[in-house]
Amino acid sequence: MKISNANVIRLFASFATWGVWTYVPIFARLIGITDTGIALTAAINSLVIFVSMYIFGRFADIIGRRILIIIGLLFSSISFLFYIHATDFTSFLIVRLLSGLSVSIYSSALMAYAHDIGHKLGKFSSFDSLGGAMNILVAGLVAFYLDIISVFVLSAVFVFIAFMLSLRLSRVRFEPIKVPLLPHHILKQNLAVYIPFFIRRSASYAVWVFWGLYLLQFTDNLFLIGVTSAINAMSQFVIMHTLTDKMKVSTLMTLGTLLSAVTFFIYGIATEFWQILPTQILLGISWSFLYVGSIRWITDRTKEKATGVGLFNSFDNLSNLVGPLIALALIPFGGYRLIMYAAAIIAFGSFVAFDILKPR
Repeated sequence: MKISNANVIRLFASFATWGVWTYVPIFARLIGITDTGIALTAAINSLVIFVSMYIFGRFADIIGRRILIIIGLLFSSISFLFYIHATDFTSFLIVRLLSGLSVSIYSSALMAYAHDIGHKLGKFSSFDSLGGAMNILVAGLVAFYLDIISVFVLSAVFVFIAFMLSLRLSRVRFEPIKVPLLPHHILKQNLAVYIPFFIRRSASYAVWVFWGLYLLQFTDNLFLIGVTSAINAMSQFVIMHTLTDKMKVSTLMTLGTLLSAVTFFIYGIATEFWQILPTQILLGISWSFLYVGSIRWITDRTKEKATGVGLFNSFDNLSNLVGPLIALALIPFGGYRLIMYAAAIIAFGSFVAFDILKPR
C-alpha cells in the first residue's frame, strides 16, 4: 500500500493532537483548575475555533490549501510547547486558545487537499485514528513514567515533523473559488448532515470534557486510561480503512448516530473499568460511520469543499461549546454518570434528526 505525504502528515499531526486532547483535563486539574474552570476553558476554546475553522476553510478555497497546511502545522508545534508555561487558569486558557486556533488553520485545508489529489476520504481519515492510537499508547507510558508536561513536548515534536513533511507536498493545480462571506447555499446543501452531527457531537463533548476524570473513578492508572482511547482509535482505523468508503453515505449516518446513543448508555451503566474497554470498540465504529459519512456527504455535494468542511468543523466546535455547558449543568444533580445517560438521549435525537432531514 502506497502512503502519500498527505497521509503521513495526517498520521503525525493526529499523533500530536490526540495526546494533548486526552490529558488536557487531567493537566488542568493538576494545576488547580476546578471542574467549572475546565468546562469554561473548553467552551471558550470551542467558540474561538467555531469561528476560525470556517474562516480558514473559506481561505483554503480562495488562496489554496498548501500554504495553510504549512503555516498551521508550524504554529501548532509552537503552541503545544506553550503548555509548559501554563500554571494557572489564565495562562492555561491562553495556551489552549492558541493551540486550538493553530490546529484550525490546517484542518479543513488538509482534508480538501486530500480530496483534490484523489484520496478516498475513509482511508485518509483512518490515518488520523492510527496516529491517535499510536500517540495514546506512547503518551500513556510517557505520562506514567515521566509526567504530563512531557506528553505535550512529545506532541510538539511530532507535529513539527508533520510541518517538515508538509514542505514536500506537491503543488497541485488550484483554481480559486469566490466564496460569499455567508454561504447560505452550502448550509442548505449539507443541513441534513450539519444538524445531526452537531446534536451528536454536543452529546459526546458533554462526555469528553470530564472523560479522564470519569475514568479516574474506576482506576488511577494513567496508562490504562490511555489504553481506552487507543482501543477507540484502533477500531476507527480498521473500520475507516476497510468499510466506510464502500458503504452508502445515508447508511453510515444512520448507524453512526444510533450506535452512538447505545455507546453512551453503556458508559452510564458501567460499574467496573473492564466494562469500558469493549465499549470503546463500539465507540470507534459509531464515530467512523458518522465522521466519514458526513465528510463524504459534504465533499460529494459541495463545490467549495474546504468551506463545506470548514463549516462542518465549525459545527463540531460549536457542539464543543454546548457540550461542556450541558455537562456543567448536569453535574450538581447526578455527577459524571448522569452526563452519560443524558448523552445517550441526546445522541438518539441526532438519529431522529437525520431521519427527518435526509432527502427522500
